[in-house]
Amino acid sequence: MMNQRRMKKIIWKSIVCSCLLLFATGCKNEQKPDDSEGESAEALTYESFEATVSGIKTTITQEDGTETPLELVFWYNDKEQAPYYEAAAADFHERYGVEVQCEYVEDIAYLETINKAQIEREGPDVFIASNDQVRKAYLAGLTTKNELYNDAFWKEHFADIAYDAFTTDGKQIGYPIYLDTCMMIYDTAVTQKPSSFASITDFAVNFEDETNSKVLFRWDISDPYCDYLYLGNGAKIFGQYGEDTAIFDVSNDAVIQNMTYYQSLREYFSLEVETSTYSQMKSELENGTLVYGIVKTDVLSELSSYGSSYALCPVPPLSEELSVQDLSLTYGAFVSSYTKNSEYANLFAAFLSYEYADNVFGLAHRVAVRSDIEHGDANEASIYEQYCQSIPAPKALENGDFWIYTEICFKNIWNGKDVAGEMEELQNQMNIRLK
Repeated sequence: MMNQRRMKKIIWKSIVCSCLLLFATGCKNEQKPDDSEGESAEALTYESFEATVSGIKTTITQEDGTETPLELVFWYNDKEQAPYYEAAAADFHERYGVEVQCEYVEDIAYLETINKAQIEREGPDVFIASNDQVRKAYLAGLTTKNELYNDAFWKEHFADIAYDAFTTDGKQIGYPIYLDTCMMIYDTAVTQKPSSFASITDFAVNFEDETNSKVLFRWDISDPYCDYLYLGNGAKIFGQYGEDTAIFDVSNDAVIQNMTYYQSLREYFSLEVETSTYSQMKSELENGTLVYGIVKTDVLSELSSYGSSYALCPVPPLSEELSVQDLSLTYGAFVSSYTKNSEYANLFAAFLSYEYADNVFGLAHRVAVRSDIEHGDANEASIYEQYCQSIPAPKALENGDFWIYTEICFKNIWNGKDVAGEMEELQNQMNIRLK
């Protein structure tokens, strides 16, 4: 799960979902939005969720009088997660007698495909999506509110960021399962865990490469998802829940200081936008020549091929004075607003999100969002730590333009254009878009 190809998918999804609106007429805890329906404050357990399907038949009576098993159709769009979904579906069937048909659907135009299938009554009962799609999917009528988790349950079992990521219009939409975020990777045989980007530049100045083969630092410069962290905490983009279009400020002094530091990194590493790609970095990790890099959580399934000396850690601050603001995506199960089996659809979504969460890392090499399970692997624990310090990728309908403008802005700054001028241009472009 955010190289250039992934970023193009995010942008495409944003454009597609805007069209869909035309089709459809542990971590620090923060205050949660009020639920207009007045949720019960009672303590919930998974057994509470099971009670919602008590007495509901798990068979369907056909016209000829025969009984066939009740079946849920489940769609997902990342093949790497198939082992987790297939295993969960099998266990769910064994426990409840409800069959779950897991279907992989291409990522391009994913929500549009769901919309079309739902209109034709051939869509999924439950589908996987990321938090940046939550608002679009909800406003387009593709999904419904999370029917099972109340505020107390969210607070007890999930980090606040997951709650924020799945909140739109004051409602929680979907059931969080796993996460993706940017991490620092470093070669422990060559260097130590960095305390800041300044410590990396100090290392670069003093490092003597006797083999003349080492690449000191790389990330995908053309990927605004990775670049976003350089904006720092001074950037205010769409508010706590990532959808408040009245909040957008990227041209203040704090952001300009951060981006000036970002521009200065070229003096140390001489990276070109066109060639400093995610795939190039993966190749350098495989041959053991990279010292530092910024990666996503997809490397968890590949770490063994990089050699035992590579380790992950949260992205450090730029310096003692300049912070970073890491971005994350939260993936979850969403119940279709068209399902005829709402009770079991919600239960299966909760099963994936909560009951089966212990198996996410082992089966899919991803990090579960659930906070009260053991994140025993050191790299897994480090990723979860970073996730808790991150902010959710925004879910505003204007995301497509934001990512396009941001990619251009970062590229121009890296190539030497005036930092303040470029940030002001990004601010002005978004001000026009957000009117």
